[in-house]
Amino acid sequence: MGNTTGITIFIFQALLALFAFFVVAPMTLNAISLFGVQKRFAQEMIKLGVVKEKDVSNMQPKKQIVGVLISLVVIAALCYSCYRTAPMGYFCGGVPLMAGFWKYRNILEMNNLTVQRFKNTYKDCMNAKKYNEYVRTHF
Repeated sequence: MGNTTGITIFIFQALLALFAFFVVAPMTLNAISLFGVQKRFAQEMIKLGVVKEKDVSNMQPKKQIVGVLISLVVIAALCYSCYRTAPMGYFCGGVPLMAGFWKYRNILEMNNLTVQRFKNTYKDCMNAKKYNEYVRTHF
């Protein structure tokens, strides 16, 4: 019986580490990037006439609210799981979370990922020709 409990704890801690690394870290960084790099990129696209300010002001706040809410839920789930399995839970959740922040830090930078997320968000209301020209010359 004791051996089965040890394996169960190990599996749960491994799942906790994977959740922290592959889910919580990128989602949190993406929510932060909505207020930073993605917002700046949208403003630049407005200046270039790729999208209209009205479209950005309609979509950006919704994306920010949803991003923050989802991030808060996954962070709360991670914190609760770490608390329930303390003291090893803090180690098994915290270390992979920090490693995930390090691995996915490029989400916070202006790069191809920012361009792709912008394209996915505004694909129905943007001037594709101007957008493609900008991407071709800058990325």
